[in-house]
Amino acid sequence: MRPRLLAIALLVSLAACGGAARPPAAPDREALVGTADVERLLVSTQKRKSPKLRVGAASCPDQVRLANGTRFTCTVRIEGATAPYAVTLRDVDAAGTGGRFALQPAKPIIDVTRIVRLIRSKLQPTARAATVRCGAAKVRVVEIGASIGCTITLGDAVQKVTAVVKDLEGTVVVRG
Repeated sequence: MRPRLLAIALLVSLAACGGAARPPAAPDREALVGTADVERLLVSTQKRKSPKLRVGAASCPDQVRLANGTRFTCTVRIEGATAPYAVTLRDVDAAGTGGRFALQPAKPIIDVTRIVRLIRSKLQPTARAATVRCGAAKVRVVEIGASIGCTITLGDAVQKVTAVVKDLEGTVVVRG
């Protein structure tokens, strides 16, 4: 029977996306390692990135193979939306006693209030009282290149604009 590790002890660095894994024993090359600590780090990382948003639980596969290049997907709940994160194990030493992992959103995570603020910043001073709405969801998890429709209302005047997601970091450009 192969040894199985039940947890990873994390040496959490101050870097926003990454950590160090130190299993308690030297497993064979096919050893499996639990991911509960990765889930905790994912939640704390997302809370630091989005302090004004409600961040819920994370979910990862129960166990993953401890080897360089092992990739798996975890999810974290942000304001009710499910955001996928790609996790990659790297720098696992030959004995399998240590290593690091990288966390990166698998899709852009868009805080809709940032889009509203961006649109409001582009309005003429005479239109500052306008209402800007981009739907009910506070967070959108979309593909790069996706469009998010918004409406600017001032009195009886209504203008539709579109925010286009440019990159994985959630940069948007407003058109319309």
